[in-house]
Amino acid sequence: MYASLFQSVLFPLYETHLRKRDTLRALAELEQSQWRTPEEVAEDSFRRLLEALRHAETNVPFYRRRFAEYGVRASQVKAPEDLAAFPILTKEDVRQHGSELVAETHVGRLHPSSTGGSTGEPMRFAYDHPTYERRVAAALRADGWAGAEMGEKELHVWGRPPGEKKGLGTTKRTVQETLWRRKYISTFHLRADRLGETVREIVDYAPRVVVGYTTPLFLLARAALEHGIEIPPPRGIITAAEKLFDHQREVIERAFGAPVFERYGCREVMLIGAECERHEGLHLHAEGVFVELYGGGRPAPVGTPGEVILTDLYNRAMPFIRYRNDDVAVAKVGSCACGRGLPRLASVEGRVLDLLVGEDSRIVAGEMIPFLFKDLPVERYQVHQRADRTVTLRIVPGPTYGPEVTKLVDERLRLVLGQSAPLTVEIVRDIPLTAAGKHRVTVSEVPVDLGSVSIKKSQDKPAPRAATPRPRTRVAHVVLGLRAGGLERVVLDLVQGMDRSRFDSMVIALDEPGELASRLAPIDVPLRLLPRGQGLDPSVIGELADLFGREGIDLVHTHNPRPHVHGALAALAARRVTGKRPRVVHTKHGRNYPGDLGRVLANRMASALSDRIVAVSDDARRVALEIERGSARRLVTIRNGVDTRAYKPGDVERARQALDVPTGVLHVGCVARLSAEKDHATLIQAFARVRTSHPGARLTLVGEGPERASLEALVKKFGLQGAAHFLGHRDDVAALLPGFDLFALASRTEGTSLTLLEAAAAGLPIVATRVGGNPEIVTDGETGLLVPAGEPVALSDAIGSLWARRDRARMGQAGRALVEARYGMGKMISAYETLYAEVLRLA
Repeated sequence: MYASLFQSVLFPLYETHLRKRDTLRALAELEQSQWRTPEEVAEDSFRRLLEALRHAETNVPFYRRRFAEYGVRASQVKAPEDLAAFPILTKEDVRQHGSELVAETHVGRLHPSSTGGSTGEPMRFAYDHPTYERRVAAALRADGWAGAEMGEKELHVWGRPPGEKKGLGTTKRTVQETLWRRKYISTFHLRADRLGETVREIVDYAPRVVVGYTTPLFLLARAALEHGIEIPPPRGIITAAEKLFDHQREVIERAFGAPVFERYGCREVMLIGAECERHEGLHLHAEGVFVELYGGGRPAPVGTPGEVILTDLYNRAMPFIRYRNDDVAVAKVGSCACGRGLPRLASVEGRVLDLLVGEDSRIVAGEMIPFLFKDLPVERYQVHQRADRTVTLRIVPGPTYGPEVTKLVDERLRLVLGQSAPLTVEIVRDIPLTAAGKHRVTVSEVPVDLGSVSIKKSQDKPAPRAATPRPRTRVAHVVLGLRAGGLERVVLDLVQGMDRSRFDSMVIALDEPGELASRLAPIDVPLRLLPRGQGLDPSVIGELADLFGREGIDLVHTHNPRPHVHGALAALAARRVTGKRPRVVHTKHGRNYPGDLGRVLANRMASALSDRIVAVSDDARRVALEIERGSARRLVTIRNGVDTRAYKPGDVERARQALDVPTGVLHVGCVARLSAEKDHATLIQAFARVRTSHPGARLTLVGEGPERASLEALVKKFGLQGAAHFLGHRDDVAALLPGFDLFALASRTEGTSLTLLEAAAAGLPIVATRVGGNPEIVTDGETGLLVPAGEPVALSDAIGSLWARRDRARMGQAGRALVEARYGMGKMISAYETLYAEVLRLA
């Protein structure tokens, strides 16, 4: 309850209305931009990079001078590879020329910051307030991937130096942490002999998400296992600030009973990358940071380590352009199964300063060291290599440590560094943390050229853990019925296409089953009928709640307003009956009633009871935010998808023969349910006008519905018998579409029309009304033409104009390319699977 109050009232009131910050708007933008295609993400990120370059060149004295010295201009950059000619910004540059890095155009407060605790001399820098807001938004988005919800209990195991003086700043921070429900455990106060007590403190707090440095979390997890302390499983563990090794992930996950989400960032730009729920690499924060990987002065090939070069795409006050942060990372190719279009890193190898140089100049990743110690009685350790390549291994021994362990450690380390490596082992009582409270496993003073060597990594990887069988998630789709319509087909696609090993689906209909219901039995998806009349029916809510309890439903997915209201209230009632509330996801398919106050209020209430609202188009998203006043934090856009393998350009002659349409005459087609909102009447009137200039033109209407009789009468009224044909419901639409010259849709309201997607996938140019999500599919003048709704003259003129264009085929090709890039079936299903997993972690 508090989390909902915090998200919906307290935080927006403070952040947006009192402080006038754009954090929540920035978060909403990031929640949407992550679902764009990889090509769209890359294009936008590069555009932002060019803006940052131009700003720096024009307004920042340091870059103006340095670019001139290198003979480069921002206008020369046409592609990412052109950046190689531009200078690298180093930490020493920032230390020596900090004042010159501040933009001459900056007005207002600067937020000071610094880094350098790991290496000695601090590096000071600053950023502006808009940058702060966007960095907070980026962190909140990544938190959400790990199951975090604002206002729920979080535990942070972080560096807080001892002896901090109390004052206004600490009081303000205490109040903020109380409101956010965040508890902090300082890494400086962790003691080996009291780790068990600290673990019990975590048990008492029972956080929903844990965030912390990797090494302290690993030590606490190991202590929990050694003491046999069972920790209430949070939704996720976020590790940051130190490299996460495989054996550490395994121990932390086993102790906390929750998945680990690795995160990568640096104080200079904050978040750089983070793992999503698929754990297939770290998604880069491409909207805010442009990342390059370089080795030997040239781009590192994908899959090989490279030094990280960063450009901050937000900070205009003190821009960091092509900044070397001394880290080493590896890029990852391909798309993540989660469906996000953000690029990824395969791994972060550590800092250049963490790489050791052995015999024959071999480079040894810091990752090797923990594997040498994973089964030894050692509390802490650190390998320090000086500039002369001598190596000192410092060890804080455990209770059973003996001389034989020293000998074994020496032997193991020489296996990776070389038998003749100058190595000394020291037994010490403590190893100091860095100024930030981190523990560095390796420290090297030897310069490394990544372009001339390869990094030796451990071959002693832990064996993959056998997946623990988990019961399938029970999902109930609540609909009015399964009539022949786009919404209903999306439901069928979801129950059929989702991973059956993870999700067990059923469909509940509140009206008649509909003509598509027969498709459920062959795919072994049960259908339950609870037919009732219009309006809110308390008996339906009670029956749904009982059904959710009997069937053990974990997640309720509602479609259409009435199922949404009944399903959300039933899920709430189910908790009172069974003690378990199913999570609720609702998809807005596009039909809206902004003029009906009763329906608007009902939708607002149902939205408040839902964990996530899915908009199928940007227009549906706008309605959810502006009319239904939904939470941007709970709103996500997932566009409908079609199987582009089934819908594609086909045999025109065969399709025309099947439709009995002669070659050479204008053939207009429409596939849509014969219902009022599709407005076939306007299409028929427009077609009657088209026939005056194209007497042989034909119109084919595919679909069934309640308006058929009145539409047939309209055809008769305009004398279109023999020219306009009603085919009723057809299962062979993919084979019929190639027989149309163009596709026309006269809808008065739409979400994301599946028939438009199918027509575009079939390579047809389209004439459609400028409503709902139609303009997102039909680019006016590029893939078709858009007209106002309810205007037959404009529609007929557009049909005639499109028929006369010589580039119709090109328009059709552009439409198919759009569908392939943005509206694939696999993309839609993957996005819903990801959303389900995210919502279920809230339980």
